[in-house]
Amino acid sequence: MTLTVIDLESTGLDPAADAIIELGAVDVTPAYQIINQRTHLVCPPIAISPQASAVHHLIDADLVGKPPLREVIEHYMGSCAYISHGASFEAGFLSQHLGPSKKTSQPPTWICSYKCALRVWPEAESHSNGALRYMLGLANPFGIDRHSIVAHRALGDTIVTAAIFVELLKHARWSQLALWSSEPALHTVLSFGKHRGMKYAEAPADYLAWIRDKSDLDSDTKWTANYWLGQREAA
Repeated sequence: MTLTVIDLESTGLDPAADAIIELGAVDVTPAYQIINQRTHLVCPPIAISPQASAVHHLIDADLVGKPPLREVIEHYMGSCAYISHGASFEAGFLSQHLGPSKKTSQPPTWICSYKCALRVWPEAESHSNGALRYMLGLANPFGIDRHSIVAHRALGDTIVTAAIFVELLKHARWSQLALWSSEPALHTVLSFGKHRGMKYAEAPADYLAWIRDKSDLDSDTKWTANYWLGQREAA
């Protein structure tokens, strides 16, 4: 089964309004190595926002003369599964372009290494791509010198995510990774409010019920509160 780790940079955060400006991908072999590294800069139909440039440090001038997305997307199509750190972002931009798997003719599976890392390493201080990299001792992933890996650029982030994904495979079955990726992100520690720093499992039940039923917090946080309330009821 072809497993492709993929990352992108964009003009902004909204797939409906923004555009891809860089793609990067690697394939993961059954021996847990990476092959077929590829990356492309893409000329978008709109300008890059200053906020986006502040993250990836690409500006409009860098993309002058680069091909449009339709001329490079074939290099990324056809995988059975795509892995990304925060996969909903990549899927939001790419699902309409990637098409079905060449092997199964079915839509590809998306694996979110961020959601899976929350399950496998719940006590990590941060579950960002970069923080997990160093927590897991992956400064030089796959023997690639760390000085040659550029953070917040598509290929560099892809290589780091691939290394994190290989570590996840040592702790969980593929079916678990797929299930966790299909569900909302499950958090372990409250990162806000009067109980900030407390584990959800130890937080007052009425507070978790308020988060679930009455707060205006995001859907992942509401789902997390409901999950931990359910764990208590099942105990």
